[in-house]
Amino acid sequence: MRVASVTPEQHPVSTMLKKVAAKINARPDLHLKMELYVGGTLGGDLEALDQVARGAVQGSAAGGISVLQGYNAKFGIEELPFMFADRQAAYKAMDGKLGEEVGKLAEQHGFKVLAYWENGFRHFTNSKRPIVTPKDMSGLRFRSAESKIRLEMFRQLKASAIPMPFTELYQALQQGVVDGQENPVGLITSASLYTVQKHLSFSGHIWSAIPIVVSKKWYDALNEKQRAALRDEFYAARVEQRALIASEEAEQVKFLKAKGVQVTNVDVKAFREATDPVWKTAEPIFGAEWMAIARQVRDGTAK
Repeated sequence: MRVASVTPEQHPVSTMLKKVAAKINARPDLHLKMELYVGGTLGGDLEALDQVARGAVQGSAAGGISVLQGYNAKFGIEELPFMFADRQAAYKAMDGKLGEEVGKLAEQHGFKVLAYWENGFRHFTNSKRPIVTPKDMSGLRFRSAESKIRLEMFRQLKASAIPMPFTELYQALQQGVVDGQENPVGLITSASLYTVQKHLSFSGHIWSAIPIVVSKKWYDALNEKQRAALRDEFYAARVEQRALIASEEAEQVKFLKAKGVQVTNVDVKAFREATDPVWKTAEPIFGAEWMAIARQVRDGTAK
């Protein structure tokens, strides 16, 4: 069982993948051997998913549900800005109705989601200036994933967005191809983005999951003991992985400040208002049912 991830060696996703692999590999009754390829050694997220689809690898810790948008635009649902008020709201949604719907859709495209781990809340960084209000975004060039919703968010904020794989991001920042990017603090730290970014602006505009995705065809060919072991181990590991993301963030912020990164908080209310048009234009993409679920999550009424 070959599993790919773009996360660096020391990232909590890589850490937990190693723990899960150790548990699976320690069970001779499963007749499964899990091999890990972290740090983007097999390419970016899209390349990894393509390899899962082709059967070249069996699984991927994808850098977000939205990475699957190439298969269906509805996978961009997690990109709706400011949908999750906090981590607990995100966990409840992904372990509940929203995660269930995403999982059903994934199966229609040949993937099986075993669990939703955490990438975290995304925040803006850039090399030019502090970002506090939406007008501070104007004219800045940001790297973005290939996501219609995220690209629309940048458009509403009057910033330029250049789609590119995460594996190309550091060099693009270093060479000034883009001024900034948006990722969780853990990835900003572990990928050393702070060496080419002067400003970190806490926005929490998007919370991203890490869906553990495997080939449904491959998964269905396993025996029930193997399937149960994979489901149970990856699902149980989500608790520790999420806790690692959250607990490390405070220390990482201290580290970034010590490295000379200027940390500011954005005017969340102003950013919510500025990005509200994104929600208004999203219904044709996601449909009434999924938008109703998303609004319940945003309003805190989701079950």
